[in-house]
Amino acid sequence: MELQTVAGLVLVDEVRLADGHAHAWISPPEGVAPEDRIQLDDVTAIQAELRDFQAAGGTTLIDCQPGECGRDATMLVRIARQTGLHITATTGFHQQKYYPPQHWLWSVSAAAAAAYFVEELTVGMRETGGTVRATTIKVGYDGVIDGQRQVLMEAAAEAARRTGAAILFHTERGNNVEALLPFFADRGVPANQLYLCHVDKRPDGGLHRELAQAGVLLGYDTFLRPKYDPDQGAWALIRALVADGLSDHIAIGMDLAIASMWRRIGGGPGMPALPEQIVPRLRTEGIPEAVIIQLAGRNVAWYLVRRTEKLPNN
Repeated sequence: MELQTVAGLVLVDEVRLADGHAHAWISPPEGVAPEDRIQLDDVTAIQAELRDFQAAGGTTLIDCQPGECGRDATMLVRIARQTGLHITATTGFHQQKYYPPQHWLWSVSAAAAAAYFVEELTVGMRETGGTVRATTIKVGYDGVIDGQRQVLMEAAAEAARRTGAAILFHTERGNNVEALLPFFADRGVPANQLYLCHVDKRPDGGLHRELAQAGVLLGYDTFLRPKYDPDQGAWALIRALVADGLSDHIAIGMDLAIASMWRRIGGGPGMPALPEQIVPRLRTEGIPEAVIIQLAGRNVAWYLVRRTEKLPNN
């Protein structure tokens, strides 16, 4: 089984340690309000830190910045080639605040948006001239399904149904994630094609158990964010779901979108924190090595690999 990356297809077995919710490059477009501009574009520092990540055992980044609001797939290709890391890219959409006013995506029809997403998944992303495929479809979800957001969610469902691509969700602290499963099921997208990120910010163990049993992948990424109390959130959830035999429904990430969280840019914990802090803590928690391999890479690779089965090799 192979996973689509910006440098081509790689075997799932090569994904040994992955940041399941990564940001390797963000260059926000002009017109985004200053308070909503997230910028991560120091290529020298980024590449140096990703080499540190690789030297500590990291192999893969699941990049979560969609096109038109900060993604630059040409830079993802450059970074992947310079570091040797496997990097995936995403199409889809984020929250409206990350786009310039009157951006076309926020008035387009569902059919046109779906065509755009499918093009990026099956032909190639626009900034690469249609030569490098996206792996996933992002949905920026704040807990409400209405207006143009619903139109774009309809488009995401159509693209997922046509290509087999997984949908990864930005959620606002897991708000109203219960509504996602029936919405997409009604449109032909099963739960095992959905990857719900940031849901450890809503540490409802019963809810997480139900979501995992339904088949979704749960993205936990608050390990380096003390304000979300990861001891009572992410770590408690991992212990509970592993004990329930649901370890194959968890993906660990770090979500280092803010430059200050990178060690070589702002002195933060940085990308090496995954192999240096999070994986050792998993061992301290008594998680078996085979399960650590699942949580820290293999699960997310298996969830994202399905789409390549429906496409020709590149």
